[in-house]
Amino acid sequence: MRRTRKGGFATVVGFVVAGAVAGVLWALLSDPIQYTVVRIGDQSGLSADEAASTAQFGVEVTYAWIGAVIAALWGSVATWLWGRAGGNAVIVRTALGAVVGALVAWGTGVLAGPPEPTVGSRPAGATVSGQVALDAYGMLFVWPVAALLGLLLVAWLTLPREPAAGTHRGDAPLPPVGV
Repeated sequence: MRRTRKGGFATVVGFVVAGAVAGVLWALLSDPIQYTVVRIGDQSGLSADEAASTAQFGVEVTYAWIGAVIAALWGSVATWLWGRAGGNAVIVRTALGAVVGALVAWGTGVLAGPPEPTVGSRPAGATVSGQVALDAYGMLFVWPVAALLGLLLVAWLTLPREPAAGTHRGDAPLPPVGV
C-alpha cells in the first residue's frame, strides 16, 4: 500500500516537473505570430495577414508534439517504476497526472513566452511578437492520451500474460481443428 501511494505521488510530481520543462521548451521553440502596427489617423491597432496567422497553428502544433513526447516518456517511465503491479489506480494517476502536466505546461509556456502584444508608442509598420498561447483547448488532451499510450506499451511489454483459453500451464497446445 505504501509503495502505491509513493508511486502515485511520484507520478504526479513527475508530470508537474515535466509540464514545467515542456512549457519552457514550448516558449523557446515556438515561432509566435508577428503583428504589424497600423495607424490610421489617431487610431492604432495590430494587424496580421493570412500568412502570419498560420504561425498560431504552428504554436499549437509545437505544444502538441512537445507534450506528446514528454508525456509518453514520463508515462512509460512512471509505469515501469511504480505501475507494473497493475490496477486501475495506475491508469487513473497517470491520466490525472498528465492532465495536471498539460495545464502546467500551458501556464509555464504563456509566462515564459513573449508578453501580450501592445501597440504602445511603436511607429506604423513596426512588428510586434504575439503571445505564445493555445486557442484550441483540445490540444490539452494530447498529454493524457500520450501518457496512457506509454503506459499501455510498458504494460504490454512487461505484464504477465494469461494462458489462452482451453490450455493450462504445462499442457501442450491443442492441435488445429480439422487435422
